[in-house]
Amino acid sequence: MHRSITFRLPHLLVAGIAVPVVAASAQRSELSVTPFVSFLPSSGGSPLAGLALTLGGNSGLAFRASGNFALQNNNNSSATYSTDSRPWGADADAVLRFGRSDGASRSITPFVFTGIGVEGVQNVINTTTRNDWSYGFGADLPMGSAIALFGEARWRMTEFVLPTAQDAPARTNELRVGLSFQVGGGGSDYNPPRGRRR
Repeated sequence: MHRSITFRLPHLLVAGIAVPVVAASAQRSELSVTPFVSFLPSSGGSPLAGLALTLGGNSGLAFRASGNFALQNNNNSSATYSTDSRPWGADADAVLRFGRSDGASRSITPFVFTGIGVEGVQNVINTTTRNDWSYGFGADLPMGSAIALFGEARWRMTEFVLPTAQDAPARTNELRVGLSFQVGGGGSDYNPPRGRRR
């Protein structure tokens, strides 16, 4: 007998992260679209393909939402049954960038992030999900005026406790690589109004 286990996602925590970040970046917003591939070294499963949307300023705080799913099914077989399952996941992160990533001053931009998420495994019998929180670091390497190579390392905790807490679950790691495309945003430099010529 298979039982589906579902935990409730803490919506108040999502709002607590999203509202101040979006408000802080409202004056100089920038939207980036990032297709990426996730690798899960600890599980040994197939890579996951994903897409992230980032809203934030050219530097400082930003808000990022992302989702990914397995490129192929994982074959789970036993003496009594055989099913194909497909892992998937979604995250909402607050990102803090160091340095600038706009205009002529574009350079390698490191960042750190933390957020909450949900991950699951779906097959023909049931869908099992669980909530988690994660943290990590990464960097953007500019490849042009509006495109950058993206890479990050992420660690996940399946319980909402610090990694150093007593009886904390073992964290899992994830690597992401992809390309970031800037598709919107305001100017980064302030140009004062010029006086009228006489």
